[in-house]
Amino acid sequence: MNVILCHKKLLILLLCAICMPGMALAQPVKVAILPFVMHAEKDYGFLQKGIVEMLTSRLSAPGKVTVVDQVSTAQAVASAEGLGGESLALLVGGKLQADYAIHGSLTVLGESVSIDAAMLDVTGSRAPMTFFKQTQGMGEVIPEINRMATEINTQVFGAQPPAAPAAAAVPAVPPVAVAPPAVSDMHRHPERLLQEARRMDPIRRPAGAREDLEAQPHPLNPAFAAAGGRQAGAEGGFWKSTTYSHLINAIAVGDLDGDGLLETVVAAPDKLFVYRFAEGRQQTLAEVPSGRFVRNISVDIADINGDGTPEIFVTAFSVALNAVESYVLAFDGREFRPLVEKSRYYYSVVHHPTQGSILLGQRQISAESTPFDAPIHQMTWNGMEYVPERQILPGRMANVLGLAYGDILNDGGESFAALNPNDYLRVLTAGGKVQHTSSDAYGGTALYFAMPPQGADESPQSFYLPTRIRTVDLDGNGQYEVLVAFNRDSTGRRLAQQRFFGKGTVEALVWDGLGLAPVWRTRQLSGRVQDFLVADFNNDGIVNLLVAVVAKEGAIIFTDAQCALVAFDLNLPQ
Repeated sequence: MNVILCHKKLLILLLCAICMPGMALAQPVKVAILPFVMHAEKDYGFLQKGIVEMLTSRLSAPGKVTVVDQVSTAQAVASAEGLGGESLALLVGGKLQADYAIHGSLTVLGESVSIDAAMLDVTGSRAPMTFFKQTQGMGEVIPEINRMATEINTQVFGAQPPAAPAAAAVPAVPPVAVAPPAVSDMHRHPERLLQEARRMDPIRRPAGAREDLEAQPHPLNPAFAAAGGRQAGAEGGFWKSTTYSHLINAIAVGDLDGDGLLETVVAAPDKLFVYRFAEGRQQTLAEVPSGRFVRNISVDIADINGDGTPEIFVTAFSVALNAVESYVLAFDGREFRPLVEKSRYYYSVVHHPTQGSILLGQRQISAESTPFDAPIHQMTWNGMEYVPERQILPGRMANVLGLAYGDILNDGGESFAALNPNDYLRVLTAGGKVQHTSSDAYGGTALYFAMPPQGADESPQSFYLPTRIRTVDLDGNGQYEVLVAFNRDSTGRRLAQQRFFGKGTVEALVWDGLGLAPVWRTRQLSGRVQDFLVADFNNDGIVNLLVAVVAKEGAIIFTDAQCALVAFDLNLPQ
């Protein structure tokens, strides 16, 4: 009897041991895959759908992993209007009661393609799993999506990577190709769709959007379109950061801590992000809040007070955007402390051909004055604050945020390039005489100063600010190029209070004796060019053109914006 009872107990224990794992696996892991955001000049809707279908087929595992159907996911995405990036993915994952949410973007610039994706644990108990790949040509997109799915399966779900298939024997005589019957695109495999689309409509270097620029590469970078007569240069491309969910209003680069490595300061509306890019990695060194009632507009870095440590000059507005409240920070070895607060000056650091980096300032005269009304001064440090030293331009000629100062006319004297209130590019002499005005409107930004209403029943007027202008001799020929953004407004800038920029470039122009003539432009970028600079921002010994691109504006306090940094290596003459 005891033996039988023991056998029964043993049988029950064995059954429990067998059934318990099955009970634990009764609820498979649930994954929501959001449609990838496409940043491209062409419509790649078929690829957007194909990426989701490929990830679904490769991640799904009966009894282990279930992918939420795309109809439910699309409905959840549509109900979360106004959000983007990680915030949207987490909200959608929560609504669908998923364990994980996958979101990402695909950016196409010329023949270069970058894939930026992340897999998020909706509960927040596990760090995000991020993916970033850059390829040459669309043909590498599918293999990279496959690799991403394999990494997720092995690292998250513990699946074994598939074994490499044995090489198939190659027939001595190739078979005769037989055309397959016509099949609707709806039932075609996404990989086949991609292959056919590439054969029928291959990626080409886009033609220049400007009549005076051709699609042939420029020696500085093959991703630049050159003016007629220029020859192609060495092979090269671009680098793109991950997609940031905060709005980027400005960027600056400098060695803030004196260690010989450059830091990149990114100005979001309500804080500064201090990054270091080195050895292919991004390191966040600090986040500096600007305060509840201040909005950052522009940022510059230079050692103006001469203490050996560069200062950070931040042009900022009040939260109502109707008063200048700029400030200056310095790193004391432990933290960024304020040197100046609530300044009424617009600040801009420019590189002068003989003086080096100098600080320009333009004071807000009154609540009714426009950003162009005050004269522009060179600023100096008096031990307590930055004060005007000498006037370089009279009032109503320019705003310092959209001004380049140096030898623009290439005659050995001082001259200026500036955007006027309507975004037309002008060349000015030191006395303020207009030498040239462009036929096209350049720049283009969503940043504005709120002017007082003209009547009792009217709202404040939006006075749009100019974008950055840089001057630099990249060719080493002693002639300065003027670098300026050129953003395309879908309304043609005909709406006084609304702007919609979908594409942009950075263009280089030089003075040819009659006016500013185009030399080159970057390839067209999907989004608005908000700021740019020339520097070795990633500390690899190669000078870059670093561009801040706003693909989605979001709210002024950065909830759902989509922005990125794009860098082009410059093949400078030795």
